[in-house]
Amino acid sequence: MLEVTESVAKYETQTPPVRSGAEIAVDVLNELGVEYLFGHTGGAVIPLHAELNSRMRQGRKTPRFVLFRQEGGAGHAAEGYARASGKTGVALATSGPGSTNLVTPIADAYKDSVPCVFITGQVPSSMLGKDAFQEVDMVGVTRSICKHNYLVKDAEELAGVLRQAFFIAGSGRPGPVVVDICKNAFIGQSASSYHPLRLPRGYRPQAAMSRVAADRLLAALQTAKRPVVMGGGGVISAGAYQALRQFVDRYQLPVTLTFMGLGAINHDHPLFLGMPGMHGTVAANRALREADFILSIGARFDDRVAVREFGEGKTIAHVDIDATEIGKAVVADYPLRANAQDFLSYANELDSSSGKIEEWLDRLGAWKREYAPAYRTSENFIKPQQFIKELSRLTERTSIVVTGVGQHQMWSALFYNYQEPRQWISSGGLGTMGFGLPAAIGACYARPDKTVLCIDGDGSFQMNLQELATVAANRIPVKVFILNNGFLGMVRQWEDMFNQGHHYETCLARTTQCDPACIDSRECRTPNPNYLNLGKVFPGIETVRISRPGEMQAGIERALDHDGPCVVDVWIDRTEDVKPMIPPGGTLADIIHDPG
Repeated sequence: MLEVTESVAKYETQTPPVRSGAEIAVDVLNELGVEYLFGHTGGAVIPLHAELNSRMRQGRKTPRFVLFRQEGGAGHAAEGYARASGKTGVALATSGPGSTNLVTPIADAYKDSVPCVFITGQVPSSMLGKDAFQEVDMVGVTRSICKHNYLVKDAEELAGVLRQAFFIAGSGRPGPVVVDICKNAFIGQSASSYHPLRLPRGYRPQAAMSRVAADRLLAALQTAKRPVVMGGGGVISAGAYQALRQFVDRYQLPVTLTFMGLGAINHDHPLFLGMPGMHGTVAANRALREADFILSIGARFDDRVAVREFGEGKTIAHVDIDATEIGKAVVADYPLRANAQDFLSYANELDSSSGKIEEWLDRLGAWKREYAPAYRTSENFIKPQQFIKELSRLTERTSIVVTGVGQHQMWSALFYNYQEPRQWISSGGLGTMGFGLPAAIGACYARPDKTVLCIDGDGSFQMNLQELATVAANRIPVKVFILNNGFLGMVRQWEDMFNQGHHYETCLARTTQCDPACIDSRECRTPNPNYLNLGKVFPGIETVRISRPGEMQAGIERALDHDGPCVVDVWIDRTEDVKPMIPPGGTLADIIHDPG
Protein backbone atom coordinates (compact mmCIF):
# COMPACT_ATOMS: atom_id res chain seq x y z
CA MET A 1 0.00 0.00 0.00
CA LEU A 2 1.19 3.51 -0.80
CA GLU A 3 1.27 5.74 2.28
CA VAL A 4 0.36 9.42 1.98
CA THR A 5 1.30 11.37 5.10
CA GLU A 6 0.45 14.84 6.45
CA SER A 7 -3.31 15.31 6.96
CA VAL A 8 -3.76 12.66 9.63
CA ALA A 9 -0.18 11.84 10.67
CA LYS A 10 -0.63 13.98 13.78
CA TYR A 11 -3.10 11.44 15.16
CA GLU A 12 -0.60 8.56 15.23
CA THR A 13 0.70 9.64 18.66
CA GLN A 14 -2.77 10.12 20.17
CA THR A 15 -4.79 7.52 22.04
CA PRO A 16 -8.37 8.05 20.88
CA PRO A 17 -11.32 7.08 23.05
CA VAL A 18 -13.50 4.10 22.30
CA ARG A 19 -16.34 5.20 20.00
CA SER A 20 -19.08 3.68 17.95
CA GLY A 21 -18.67 3.40 14.21
CA ALA A 22 -21.35 6.06 13.76
CA GLU A 23 -19.40 8.46 15.98
CA ILE A 24 -16.21 7.72 14.07
CA ALA A 25 -17.97 8.31 10.73
CA VAL A 26 -19.30 11.70 11.78
CA ASP A 27 -15.92 12.69 13.24
CA VAL A 28 -14.22 11.90 9.95
CA LEU A 29 -16.88 13.71 7.90
CA ASN A 30 -16.34 16.77 10.09
CA GLU A 31 -12.58 16.45 9.74
CA LEU A 32 -12.96 16.36 5.95
CA GLY A 33 -15.13 19.47 5.91
CA VAL A 34 -18.37 17.83 4.76
CA GLU A 35 -21.18 20.38 5.09
CA TYR A 36 -24.17 18.49 3.69
CA LEU A 37 -25.39 14.94 3.37
CA PHE A 38 -28.10 14.60 0.72
CA GLY A 39 -30.14 11.47 1.19
CA HIS A 40 -32.94 9.33 2.51
CA THR A 41 -33.11 7.14 5.56
CA GLY A 42 -33.76 3.49 6.35
CA GLY A 43 -33.03 0.72 8.81
CA ALA A 44 -29.40 0.07 7.89
CA VAL A 45 -28.34 3.69 8.44
CA ILE A 46 -30.43 4.53 11.52
CA PRO A 47 -27.35 4.48 13.81
CA LEU A 48 -25.67 7.15 11.69
CA HIS A 49 -28.81 9.32 11.67
CA ALA A 50 -29.12 8.91 15.44
CA GLU A 51 -25.58 10.25 15.86
CA LEU A 52 -26.20 13.16 13.49
CA ASN A 53 -29.42 14.07 15.31
CA SER A 54 -27.80 13.81 18.75
CA ARG A 55 -25.02 16.19 17.79
CA MET A 56 -27.43 18.61 16.17
CA ARG A 57 -29.56 18.77 19.34
CA GLN A 58 -26.46 19.35 21.43
CA GLY A 59 -25.28 22.14 19.15
CA ARG A 60 -22.14 20.21 18.21
CA LYS A 61 -20.54 20.38 14.80
CA THR A 62 -22.13 17.96 12.35
CA PRO A 63 -22.92 17.83 8.63
CA ARG A 64 -26.47 18.88 7.85
CA PHE A 65 -28.67 16.10 6.52
CA VAL A 66 -31.08 17.15 3.74
CA LEU A 67 -33.97 14.71 3.34
CA PHE A 68 -34.97 13.99 -0.24
CA ARG A 69 -38.11 12.18 -1.35
CA GLN A 70 -36.21 9.63 -3.42
CA GLU A 71 -32.59 8.50 -3.22
CA GLY A 72 -31.94 9.17 -6.90
CA GLY A 73 -32.80 12.83 -6.31
CA ALA A 74 -30.37 12.93 -3.39
CA GLY A 75 -27.62 11.47 -5.57
CA HIS A 76 -28.14 14.09 -8.27
CA ALA A 77 -28.17 16.81 -5.57
CA ALA A 78 -24.74 15.59 -4.42
CA GLU A 79 -23.62 15.91 -8.05
CA GLY A 80 -25.09 19.41 -8.35
CA TYR A 81 -23.33 20.45 -5.16
CA ALA A 82 -20.01 19.08 -6.43
CA ARG A 83 -20.34 20.58 -9.90
CA ALA A 84 -21.25 24.03 -8.55
CA SER A 85 -18.65 24.17 -5.77
CA GLY A 86 -15.75 21.98 -6.89
CA LYS A 87 -15.97 20.17 -3.55
CA THR A 88 -16.88 16.52 -3.07
CA GLY A 89 -20.63 15.91 -2.87
CA VAL A 90 -21.98 13.29 -0.47
CA ALA A 91 -25.16 11.20 -0.73
CA LEU A 92 -26.46 8.81 1.93
CA ALA A 93 -28.96 5.98 1.48
CA THR A 94 -29.99 2.78 3.20
CA SER A 95 -29.48 -0.76 1.95
CA GLY A 96 -31.31 -2.58 -0.85
CA PRO A 97 -33.58 -0.33 -2.91
CA GLY A 98 -32.17 2.75 -1.22
CA SER A 99 -28.75 1.83 -2.55
CA THR A 100 -29.90 0.75 -6.00
CA ASN A 101 -31.80 4.01 -6.44
CA LEU A 102 -28.36 5.66 -6.35
CA VAL A 103 -27.05 3.64 -9.28
CA THR A 104 -28.06 6.23 -11.90
CA PRO A 105 -26.46 9.18 -10.07
CA ILE A 106 -23.32 7.08 -9.51
CA ALA A 107 -23.13 6.28 -13.22
CA ASP A 108 -23.88 9.91 -14.09
CA ALA A 109 -21.06 11.16 -11.87
CA TYR A 110 -18.71 8.57 -13.33
CA LYS A 111 -19.39 9.54 -16.94
CA ASP A 112 -18.91 13.25 -16.17
CA SER A 113 -15.96 12.90 -13.73
CA VAL A 114 -17.78 14.44 -10.77
CA PRO A 115 -16.24 13.99 -7.29
CA CYS A 116 -18.87 12.35 -5.07
CA VAL A 117 -18.88 9.88 -2.21
CA PHE A 118 -21.98 7.68 -2.06
CA ILE A 119 -22.45 6.16 1.39
CA THR A 120 -24.86 3.23 1.47
CA GLY A 121 -26.08 1.06 4.30
CA GLN A 122 -25.73 -2.71 4.18
CA VAL A 123 -27.08 -5.66 6.16
CA PRO A 124 -24.98 -6.84 9.14
CA SER A 125 -21.79 -8.57 8.05
CA SER A 126 -22.98 -11.84 9.59
CA MET A 127 -25.90 -11.85 7.08
CA LEU A 128 -23.86 -11.15 3.94
CA GLY A 129 -24.44 -13.69 1.20
CA LYS A 130 -27.55 -15.09 2.88
CA ASP A 131 -30.07 -13.18 0.77
CA ALA A 132 -31.15 -11.18 3.80
CA PHE A 133 -33.91 -8.57 3.68
CA GLN A 134 -32.73 -5.62 1.55
CA GLU A 135 -29.33 -7.16 0.85
CA VAL A 136 -27.79 -6.07 -2.47
CA ASP A 137 -24.15 -6.50 -3.47
CA MET A 138 -23.39 -2.84 -4.09
CA VAL A 139 -19.70 -3.49 -4.65
CA GLY A 140 -20.62 -5.83 -7.50
CA VAL A 141 -23.38 -3.60 -8.84
CA THR A 142 -21.24 -0.45 -8.99
CA ARG A 143 -17.85 -1.93 -9.93
CA SER A 144 -18.00 -0.67 -13.53
CA ILE A 145 -19.56 2.74 -12.80
CA CYS A 146 -17.39 4.19 -10.07
CA LYS A 147 -13.79 5.11 -9.52
CA HIS A 148 -13.48 2.79 -6.51
CA ASN A 149 -15.77 1.07 -4.00
CA TYR A 150 -15.61 -0.51 -0.56
CA LEU A 151 -17.53 -2.88 1.69
CA VAL A 152 -16.96 -1.95 5.34
CA LYS A 153 -17.65 -4.85 7.71
CA ASP A 154 -16.19 -3.52 10.95
CA ALA A 155 -16.03 -0.21 12.85
CA GLU A 156 -12.22 -0.37 12.87
CA GLU A 157 -12.15 0.05 9.09
CA LEU A 158 -14.42 3.08 8.89
CA ALA A 159 -12.05 5.98 9.46
CA GLY A 160 -9.39 4.75 7.06
CA VAL A 161 -11.88 3.86 4.34
CA LEU A 162 -13.72 7.18 4.51
CA ARG A 163 -10.49 9.20 4.32
CA GLN A 164 -9.33 7.10 1.41
CA ALA A 165 -12.68 7.40 -0.36
CA PHE A 166 -12.70 11.20 -0.23
CA PHE A 167 -9.10 11.44 -1.40
CA ILE A 168 -9.74 9.15 -4.36
CA ALA A 169 -12.97 10.94 -5.34
CA GLY A 170 -11.29 14.33 -5.55
CA SER A 171 -7.80 13.53 -6.78
CA GLY A 172 -6.49 12.96 -10.30
CA ARG A 173 -9.43 12.62 -12.64
CA PRO A 174 -12.34 13.11 -10.19
CA GLY A 175 -15.15 10.61 -9.92
CA PRO A 176 -17.60 8.82 -7.63
CA VAL A 177 -16.57 6.45 -4.85
CA VAL A 178 -19.04 4.08 -3.18
CA VAL A 179 -18.71 3.16 0.50
CA ASP A 180 -21.09 0.34 1.48
CA ILE A 181 -21.22 0.03 5.29
CA CYS A 182 -22.63 -2.92 7.21
CA LYS A 183 -25.00 -1.94 9.99
CA ASN A 184 -22.86 -3.60 12.65
CA ALA A 185 -19.95 -1.35 11.59
CA PHE A 186 -22.03 1.66 12.63
CA ILE A 187 -23.00 0.07 15.94
CA GLY A 188 -19.68 -1.59 16.80
CA GLN A 189 -17.08 0.04 19.04
CA SER A 190 -13.51 0.90 18.14
CA ALA A 191 -10.57 2.85 19.50
CA SER A 192 -8.81 2.83 16.15
CA SER A 193 -10.42 5.91 14.67
CA TYR A 194 -7.25 7.52 13.34
CA HIS A 195 -5.01 6.06 10.66
CA PRO A 196 -2.60 7.62 8.19
CA LEU A 197 -4.15 7.95 4.76
CA ARG A 198 -3.32 4.95 2.59
CA LEU A 199 -4.21 4.50 -1.06
CA PRO A 200 -4.84 1.40 -3.15
CA ARG A 201 -1.71 -0.09 -4.62
CA GLY A 202 -0.85 1.41 -7.99
CA TYR A 203 -3.05 4.49 -7.62
CA ARG A 204 -1.03 7.44 -8.95
CA PRO A 205 -3.42 10.38 -9.29
CA GLN A 206 -0.80 13.04 -9.93
CA ALA A 207 0.89 12.88 -13.33
CA ALA A 208 4.33 14.43 -13.62
CA MET A 209 4.20 16.21 -16.97
CA SER A 210 7.00 15.44 -19.41
CA ARG A 211 8.43 18.80 -20.43
CA VAL A 212 10.13 17.20 -23.41
CA ALA A 213 6.76 15.92 -24.70
CA ALA A 214 5.13 19.28 -23.93
CA ASP A 215 7.86 21.10 -25.86
CA ARG A 216 7.34 18.84 -28.88
CA LEU A 217 3.60 19.45 -28.77
CA LEU A 218 3.97 23.23 -28.51
CA ALA A 219 6.57 23.33 -31.27
CA ALA A 220 4.17 21.47 -33.58
CA LEU A 221 1.38 23.84 -32.60
CA GLN A 222 3.50 26.83 -33.65
CA THR A 223 3.96 25.42 -37.14
CA ALA A 224 0.24 24.80 -37.68
CA LYS A 225 -1.57 26.92 -40.26
CA ARG A 226 -5.10 26.15 -39.06
CA PRO A 227 -4.96 25.24 -35.33
CA VAL A 228 -7.96 24.83 -33.02
CA VAL A 229 -7.99 24.33 -29.26
CA MET A 230 -10.74 22.13 -27.79
CA GLY A 231 -11.16 22.53 -24.02
CA GLY A 232 -13.15 20.06 -21.96
CA GLY A 233 -14.38 19.43 -18.45
CA GLY A 234 -10.85 18.63 -17.32
CA VAL A 235 -9.99 22.32 -17.60
CA ILE A 236 -12.70 23.15 -15.08
CA SER A 237 -11.87 20.23 -12.77
CA ALA A 238 -8.25 21.37 -12.67
CA GLY A 239 -9.21 24.98 -11.95
CA ALA A 240 -7.34 25.92 -15.13
CA TYR A 241 -9.84 28.23 -16.79
CA GLN A 242 -7.81 31.40 -16.18
CA ALA A 243 -4.74 29.67 -17.59
CA LEU A 244 -6.76 28.60 -20.65
CA ARG A 245 -7.93 32.16 -21.25
CA GLN A 246 -4.37 33.40 -20.94
CA PHE A 247 -3.18 30.66 -23.30
CA VAL A 248 -5.63 31.41 -26.12
CA ASP A 249 -5.08 35.16 -25.75
CA ARG A 250 -1.32 34.86 -25.74
CA TYR A 251 -1.10 32.46 -28.64
CA GLN A 252 -4.15 33.97 -30.41
CA LEU A 253 -5.72 30.56 -30.89
CA PRO A 254 -9.36 29.86 -31.78
CA VAL A 255 -11.05 27.76 -29.10
CA THR A 256 -14.07 25.52 -28.79
CA LEU A 257 -15.43 24.11 -25.53
CA THR A 258 -17.08 20.74 -25.21
CA PHE A 259 -20.42 20.34 -23.46
CA MET A 260 -18.61 19.66 -20.16
CA GLY A 261 -16.21 22.57 -20.65
CA LEU A 262 -18.76 25.35 -21.18
CA GLY A 263 -17.90 28.44 -19.15
CA ALA A 264 -14.15 27.87 -19.16
CA ILE A 265 -14.03 30.68 -21.74
CA ASN A 266 -16.63 33.44 -21.66
CA HIS A 267 -19.00 32.88 -24.56
CA ASP A 268 -18.61 36.39 -25.91
CA HIS A 269 -14.82 36.05 -26.14
CA PRO A 270 -13.72 36.98 -29.69
CA LEU A 271 -11.75 33.72 -30.11
CA PHE A 272 -14.54 31.46 -28.84
CA LEU A 273 -16.27 29.50 -31.61
CA GLY A 274 -18.95 27.79 -29.54
CA MET A 275 -19.59 24.18 -28.59
CA PRO A 276 -18.65 21.44 -31.08
CA GLY A 277 -20.50 18.20 -31.72
CA MET A 278 -23.89 16.87 -32.74
CA HIS A 279 -25.70 20.06 -31.69
CA GLY A 280 -22.69 22.35 -31.71
CA THR A 281 -22.23 25.54 -33.66
CA VAL A 282 -21.42 25.58 -37.33
CA ALA A 283 -18.29 27.65 -36.65
CA ALA A 284 -16.92 25.15 -34.11
CA ASN A 285 -17.65 22.12 -36.26
CA ARG A 286 -16.33 23.69 -39.45
CA ALA A 287 -13.18 24.72 -37.61
CA LEU A 288 -12.61 21.13 -36.48
CA ARG A 289 -13.31 19.88 -40.00
CA GLU A 290 -10.94 22.34 -41.72
CA ALA A 291 -8.21 22.47 -39.04
CA ASP A 292 -4.79 20.97 -39.64
CA PHE A 293 -3.98 20.78 -35.90
CA ILE A 294 -6.45 20.03 -33.06
CA LEU A 295 -5.23 20.48 -29.48
CA SER A 296 -7.57 18.81 -27.00
CA ILE A 297 -7.10 19.74 -23.34
CA GLY A 298 -9.08 17.82 -20.71
CA ALA A 299 -11.59 16.43 -23.20
CA ARG A 300 -12.16 12.77 -24.02
CA PHE A 301 -13.28 12.86 -27.67
CA ASP A 302 -16.84 11.81 -26.90
CA ASP A 303 -18.71 10.19 -29.81
CA ARG A 304 -21.02 13.21 -30.04
CA VAL A 305 -17.95 15.30 -30.95
CA ALA A 306 -15.65 12.76 -32.58
CA VAL A 307 -18.21 11.77 -35.19
CA ARG A 308 -17.47 9.63 -38.24
CA GLU A 309 -14.24 10.61 -40.02
CA PHE A 310 -13.29 13.00 -37.19
CA GLY A 311 -9.59 13.80 -37.15
CA GLU A 312 -8.76 12.12 -40.44
CA GLY A 313 -5.84 13.86 -42.14
CA LYS A 314 -5.20 16.11 -39.14
CA THR A 315 -2.54 16.34 -36.47
CA ILE A 316 -4.04 15.55 -33.07
CA ALA A 317 -2.55 16.60 -29.72
CA HIS A 318 -4.24 15.28 -26.60
CA VAL A 319 -3.52 16.54 -23.07
CA ASP A 320 -5.34 14.63 -20.33
CA ILE A 321 -4.77 13.63 -16.71
CA ASP A 322 -6.17 10.16 -17.45
CA ALA A 323 -3.77 8.15 -19.57
CA THR A 324 -6.51 5.64 -20.48
CA GLU A 325 -8.38 8.34 -22.40
CA ILE A 326 -5.44 9.20 -24.64
CA GLY A 327 -5.73 7.23 -27.84
CA LYS A 328 -8.95 5.49 -26.76
CA ALA A 329 -11.29 7.17 -29.25
CA VAL A 330 -8.93 9.17 -31.48
CA VAL A 331 -5.25 8.37 -32.04
CA ALA A 332 -3.05 11.25 -30.84
CA ASP A 333 0.10 12.30 -32.69
CA TYR A 334 1.20 14.24 -29.62
CA PRO A 335 -0.05 12.45 -26.48
CA LEU A 336 0.66 14.13 -23.14
CA ARG A 337 -0.51 12.89 -19.77
CA ALA A 338 -0.74 16.02 -17.65
CA ASN A 339 -3.00 18.03 -15.42
CA ALA A 340 -4.53 20.82 -17.53
CA GLN A 341 -3.28 23.46 -15.10
CA ASP A 342 0.28 22.15 -15.26
CA PHE A 343 0.34 22.10 -19.06
CA LEU A 344 -1.25 25.51 -19.55
CA SER A 345 0.89 27.18 -16.87
CA TYR A 346 4.00 25.77 -18.53
CA ALA A 347 2.88 26.91 -21.99
CA ASN A 348 2.09 30.39 -20.69
CA GLU A 349 5.59 30.75 -19.22
CA LEU A 350 7.32 30.15 -22.56
CA ASP A 351 8.47 33.03 -24.71
CA SER A 352 6.63 31.94 -27.83
CA SER A 353 3.50 32.43 -29.87
CA SER A 354 1.51 30.72 -32.58
CA GLY A 355 2.39 30.95 -36.24
CA LYS A 356 0.92 33.43 -38.67
CA ILE A 357 -2.72 32.40 -38.73
CA GLU A 358 -4.48 35.71 -39.36
CA GLU A 359 -6.12 34.40 -42.53
CA TRP A 360 -7.44 31.38 -40.61
CA LEU A 361 -8.80 33.59 -37.83
CA ASP A 362 -10.52 35.82 -40.38
CA ARG A 363 -12.18 32.81 -41.99
CA LEU A 364 -13.37 31.52 -38.60
CA GLY A 365 -14.69 34.96 -37.69
CA ALA A 366 -16.70 35.06 -40.91
CA TRP A 367 -18.20 31.62 -40.18
CA LYS A 368 -19.00 32.68 -36.64
CA ARG A 369 -20.91 35.73 -37.88
CA GLU A 370 -22.62 34.03 -40.81
CA TYR A 371 -23.66 30.84 -39.04
CA ALA A 372 -24.36 32.05 -35.50
CA PRO A 373 -27.04 29.88 -33.83
CA ALA A 374 -30.35 31.26 -35.06
CA TYR A 375 -34.09 30.70 -34.97
CA ARG A 376 -37.18 32.00 -36.73
CA THR A 377 -39.13 34.49 -34.65
CA SER A 378 -42.88 34.27 -34.12
CA GLU A 379 -45.52 36.65 -32.85
CA ASN A 380 -47.76 33.82 -31.70
CA PHE A 381 -45.45 31.19 -30.22
CA ILE A 382 -42.59 31.47 -27.76
CA LYS A 383 -39.35 30.38 -29.32
CA PRO A 384 -37.26 28.59 -26.67
CA GLN A 385 -34.02 30.10 -28.00
CA GLN A 386 -35.45 33.59 -27.62
CA PHE A 387 -36.64 32.77 -24.13
CA ILE A 388 -33.19 31.60 -22.98
CA LYS A 389 -31.51 34.67 -24.49
CA GLU A 390 -33.99 36.83 -22.57
CA LEU A 391 -33.29 34.85 -19.41
CA SER A 392 -29.56 35.39 -19.95
CA ARG A 393 -30.11 39.12 -20.37
CA LEU A 394 -32.38 39.54 -17.35
CA THR A 395 -30.02 37.59 -15.09
CA GLU A 396 -27.08 39.60 -16.42
CA ARG A 397 -25.35 36.35 -17.49
CA THR A 398 -24.43 35.62 -13.86
CA SER A 399 -26.78 32.81 -12.80
CA ILE A 400 -25.95 29.16 -12.39
CA VAL A 401 -27.89 27.24 -15.03
CA VAL A 402 -28.87 23.63 -14.29
CA THR A 403 -30.76 21.60 -16.87
CA GLY A 404 -32.45 18.30 -17.39
CA VAL A 405 -31.83 16.38 -20.60
CA GLY A 406 -33.44 16.96 -23.97
CA GLN A 407 -34.05 19.83 -26.37
CA HIS A 408 -34.11 22.43 -23.60
CA GLN A 409 -30.62 21.28 -22.60
CA MET A 410 -29.14 21.99 -26.03
CA TRP A 411 -30.92 25.34 -26.33
CA SER A 412 -29.55 26.28 -22.91
CA ALA A 413 -26.03 25.29 -23.95
CA LEU A 414 -26.23 27.37 -27.12
CA PHE A 415 -28.13 30.51 -26.12
CA TYR A 416 -27.22 31.43 -22.53
CA ASN A 417 -24.14 33.68 -22.47
CA TYR A 418 -21.93 31.88 -19.92
CA GLN A 419 -19.09 33.85 -18.37
CA GLU A 420 -17.59 31.57 -15.73
CA PRO A 421 -16.79 27.91 -15.04
CA ARG A 422 -19.29 25.98 -12.88
CA GLN A 423 -22.04 28.25 -14.19
CA TRP A 424 -23.27 25.44 -16.47
CA ILE A 425 -24.42 22.20 -14.81
CA SER A 426 -25.93 19.42 -16.88
CA SER A 427 -25.79 15.65 -17.38
CA GLY A 428 -23.45 15.03 -20.29
CA GLY A 429 -22.13 11.51 -20.77
CA LEU A 430 -25.10 9.60 -19.35
CA GLY A 431 -27.81 12.04 -20.47
CA THR A 432 -29.99 11.54 -17.41
CA MET A 433 -33.54 12.87 -17.67
CA GLY A 434 -34.69 14.04 -14.25
CA PHE A 435 -31.24 15.40 -13.39
CA GLY A 436 -32.26 19.07 -13.43
CA LEU A 437 -34.38 19.76 -10.34
CA PRO A 438 -32.41 17.76 -7.74
CA ALA A 439 -29.06 18.91 -9.13
CA ALA A 440 -30.31 22.50 -8.91
CA ILE A 441 -31.14 21.91 -5.23
CA GLY A 442 -27.57 20.78 -4.64
CA ALA A 443 -26.27 23.83 -6.49
CA CYS A 444 -28.38 26.09 -4.25
CA TYR A 445 -26.68 24.64 -1.17
CA ALA A 446 -23.25 24.97 -2.80
CA ARG A 447 -23.68 28.57 -3.97
CA PRO A 448 -26.23 30.45 -1.85
CA ASP A 449 -24.70 33.66 -3.21
CA LYS A 450 -25.93 32.87 -6.74
CA THR A 451 -29.34 32.74 -8.39
CA VAL A 452 -29.82 29.14 -9.49
CA LEU A 453 -31.96 28.56 -12.58
CA CYS A 454 -33.30 25.11 -13.40
CA ILE A 455 -34.17 25.10 -17.10
CA ASP A 456 -36.04 21.87 -17.74
CA GLY A 457 -38.31 20.21 -20.24
CA ASP A 458 -41.75 18.98 -19.26
CA GLY A 459 -40.71 15.37 -19.87
CA SER A 460 -37.45 15.57 -17.93
CA PHE A 461 -38.96 17.60 -15.09
CA GLN A 462 -41.65 15.02 -14.36
CA MET A 463 -39.04 12.32 -13.70
CA ASN A 464 -38.10 13.91 -10.35
CA LEU A 465 -41.01 16.26 -9.75
CA GLN A 466 -41.39 14.81 -6.23
CA GLU A 467 -38.35 16.81 -5.12
CA LEU A 468 -40.50 19.93 -5.12
CA ALA A 469 -41.44 18.65 -1.67
CA THR A 470 -37.77 18.99 -0.71
CA VAL A 471 -37.74 22.48 -2.18
CA ALA A 472 -40.89 23.48 -0.29
CA ALA A 473 -39.79 21.95 3.02
CA ASN A 474 -36.45 23.78 2.96
CA ARG A 475 -37.63 26.89 1.11
CA ILE A 476 -34.85 26.50 -1.42
CA PRO A 477 -34.98 29.58 -3.70
CA VAL A 478 -34.50 27.76 -7.00
CA LYS A 479 -36.16 29.26 -10.08
CA VAL A 480 -37.53 26.49 -12.31
CA PHE A 481 -38.38 27.29 -15.93
CA ILE A 482 -40.18 24.41 -17.68
CA LEU A 483 -39.94 24.73 -21.45
CA ASN A 484 -43.24 23.00 -22.03
CA ASN A 485 -43.96 21.68 -25.52
CA GLY A 486 -46.05 18.69 -24.46
CA PHE A 487 -43.51 16.30 -25.97
CA LEU A 488 -40.50 14.22 -25.19
CA GLY A 489 -39.02 16.76 -27.53
CA MET A 490 -35.69 15.36 -28.63
CA VAL A 491 -37.21 11.99 -29.48
CA ARG A 492 -40.09 13.77 -31.24
CA GLN A 493 -37.51 15.68 -33.32
CA TRP A 494 -35.82 12.45 -34.38
CA GLU A 495 -39.23 10.95 -35.21
CA ASP A 496 -40.01 13.91 -37.46
CA MET A 497 -36.62 14.04 -39.13
CA PHE A 498 -35.88 10.33 -39.55
CA ASN A 499 -38.94 8.22 -38.68
CA GLN A 500 -42.00 9.57 -40.55
CA GLY A 501 -43.29 11.70 -37.69
CA HIS A 502 -44.99 9.10 -35.47
CA HIS A 503 -45.59 10.67 -32.05
CA TYR A 504 -47.69 8.10 -30.27
CA GLU A 505 -45.11 7.48 -27.56
CA THR A 506 -43.71 11.00 -27.32
CA CYS A 507 -46.78 13.26 -26.99
CA LEU A 508 -47.22 14.05 -23.28
CA ALA A 509 -50.55 15.78 -23.94
CA ARG A 510 -52.10 12.58 -25.35
CA THR A 511 -54.99 11.02 -23.46
CA THR A 512 -57.38 8.15 -24.16
CA GLN A 513 -59.73 10.74 -25.69
CA CYS A 514 -57.27 11.69 -28.43
CA ASP A 515 -57.50 10.46 -32.01
CA PRO A 516 -54.91 7.66 -32.29
CA ALA A 517 -53.95 8.95 -35.74
CA CYS A 518 -53.23 12.48 -34.45
CA ILE A 519 -49.80 13.82 -35.33
CA ASP A 520 -50.04 17.10 -33.38
CA SER A 521 -51.40 20.61 -33.42
CA ARG A 522 -49.33 23.63 -32.53
CA GLU A 523 -52.23 24.89 -30.45
CA CYS A 524 -52.92 21.60 -28.66
CA ARG A 525 -52.43 22.32 -24.95
CA THR A 526 -53.76 19.73 -22.57
CA PRO A 527 -51.93 20.55 -19.32
CA ASN A 528 -50.78 17.22 -17.94
CA PRO A 529 -49.94 18.01 -15.24
CA ASN A 530 -51.20 21.53 -14.75
CA TYR A 531 -48.06 23.15 -13.38
CA LEU A 532 -49.98 26.17 -12.11
CA ASN A 533 -51.50 23.96 -9.43
CA LEU A 534 -48.14 22.87 -8.02
CA GLY A 535 -48.25 25.75 -5.55
CA LYS A 536 -51.33 24.17 -3.98
CA VAL A 537 -49.70 20.76 -3.78
CA PHE A 538 -46.35 22.07 -2.50
CA PRO A 539 -47.13 25.09 -0.25
CA GLY A 540 -44.69 27.94 -0.49
CA ILE A 541 -43.87 27.49 -4.17
CA GLU A 542 -44.93 30.32 -6.46
CA THR A 543 -46.20 29.35 -9.91
CA VAL A 544 -46.29 31.40 -13.11
CA ARG A 545 -47.38 30.64 -16.67
CA ILE A 546 -45.93 32.35 -19.75
CA SER A 547 -47.90 31.42 -22.85
CA ARG A 548 -47.20 34.23 -25.35
CA PRO A 549 -44.02 36.06 -26.49
CA GLY A 550 -45.22 39.36 -25.07
CA GLU A 551 -45.39 37.88 -21.56
CA MET A 552 -41.76 36.77 -21.38
CA GLN A 553 -40.06 39.69 -19.68
CA ALA A 554 -42.74 40.25 -17.05
CA GLY A 555 -43.01 36.54 -16.29
CA ILE A 556 -39.25 36.07 -15.90
CA GLU A 557 -38.93 39.16 -13.73
CA ARG A 558 -41.78 37.98 -11.50
CA ALA A 559 -39.96 34.69 -10.90
CA LEU A 560 -36.58 36.32 -10.31
CA ASP A 561 -38.03 38.91 -7.93
CA HIS A 562 -39.82 36.31 -5.82
CA ASP A 563 -37.80 35.69 -2.66
CA GLY A 564 -38.54 31.95 -2.59
CA PRO A 565 -38.88 29.01 -4.97
CA CYS A 566 -40.80 29.54 -8.19
CA VAL A 567 -41.94 27.25 -11.00
CA VAL A 568 -42.59 28.88 -14.38
CA ASP A 569 -44.57 27.00 -17.03
CA VAL A 570 -43.35 28.33 -20.40
CA TRP A 571 -45.46 27.31 -23.37
CA ILE A 572 -42.98 27.07 -26.22
CA ASP A 573 -43.55 26.31 -29.90
CA ARG A 574 -44.33 22.58 -30.00
CA THR A 575 -42.71 22.11 -33.42
CA GLU A 576 -39.36 23.75 -32.70
CA ASP A 577 -36.26 21.63 -33.37
CA VAL A 578 -32.71 21.85 -32.05
CA LYS A 579 -30.39 23.03 -34.78
CA PRO A 580 -27.56 22.89 -35.78
CA MET A 581 -27.57 19.10 -35.88
CA ILE A 582 -25.28 16.44 -37.26
CA PRO A 583 -27.48 13.49 -38.29
CA PRO A 584 -26.80 10.12 -36.64
CA GLY A 585 -23.89 8.46 -38.44
CA GLY A 586 -23.00 11.71 -40.19
CA THR A 587 -19.75 13.62 -40.46
CA LEU A 588 -18.89 17.22 -39.58
CA ALA A 589 -19.64 18.07 -43.21
CA ASP A 590 -23.23 16.85 -42.86
CA ILE A 591 -24.31 19.44 -40.30
CA ILE A 592 -27.87 20.77 -40.70
CA HIS A 593 -28.00 24.43 -39.72
CA ASP A 594 -31.15 25.85 -41.29
CA PRO A 595 -33.12 27.11 -38.26
CA GLY A 596 -36.44 26.47 -40.01
